[in-house]
Amino acid sequence: MKNIVIVVDDSLLVRNIMVKALEDEYTVMEASDGREAIELVRNNKDNTVCVLLDLRMPKYDGFVVLEYFKNYNLSDKIPVYIISGDDSKDTIERAFTYNVVDMLNKPFSPDKIKEAVKRAINISNN
Repeated sequence: MKNIVIVVDDSLLVRNIMVKALEDEYTVMEASDGREAIELVRNNKDNTVCVLLDLRMPKYDGFVVLEYFKNYNLSDKIPVYIISGDDSKDTIERAFTYNVVDMLNKPFSPDKIKEAVKRAINISNN
């Protein structure tokens, strides 16, 4: 099995763009909200190499997922890269209080997505 990248976004369009950009190199799993993301991480934590996480979602948002990572000490094992269209100062500052690699602002190109995942994996392997 290829390494797993989990894409968490409530937009099907965004998830489709991510899957197309990454599916040649990784097994891409999708979650449309934080609850699904936590389930995927819980069930696949040994093979997951990166989580691409939107912050603004209905039900469980990205901050719930970041809290889960913090509470279960997963941030050192699985790097999280924020993907968001919300570039407000408060949101960015709050996101970086967690152990995240960086933030990729929407809209983004397939090359930027691949770059972000490679960067996250490289950082976590060092």
